[in-house]
Amino acid sequence: MNKDSKKEQYKAKRLELIAMSQNIRLAVKEGIYDTVNEGLKEFYEGENPDIEEFNTFNQWKQKGFTIAKGSKAFLFWGQPRNYSQTPEGGTEPEEFKFFPLAYLFSNLQVINVKAEQAIKPKEKQNSDLVPDLVF
Repeated sequence: MNKDSKKEQYKAKRLELIAMSQNIRLAVKEGIYDTVNEGLKEFYEGENPDIEEFNTFNQWKQKGFTIAKGSKAFLFWGQPRNYSQTPEGGTEPEEFKFFPLAYLFSNLQVINVKAEQAIKPKEKQNSDLVPDLVF
């Protein structure tokens, strides 16, 4: 995948998250949610009630889990970052906040690495009991 297609993919995901966030922003203004991410979390949990926890890839890794192959991350808003940019034709930089995308995975998308490692030696022991067949 080249650099331009990654940028396009990021923009598409960002537009998707903006669209999802529009109604939630109204709910935040009405006091239903404290943050847009809180509304997104409730939305995702509503789609699948078995979801209990969301974490980043590295947070799951620190807890001893790995992400199941083929899992797609849930989109959330990341911590705002302050930027300054000089507009075209301008001389003074303008300050603004940028909200990056945050990719989180649920408890349903992870595999306990320690449990997997405990199972594999047992499987090997059982395979040692089966004699090799010679023809």
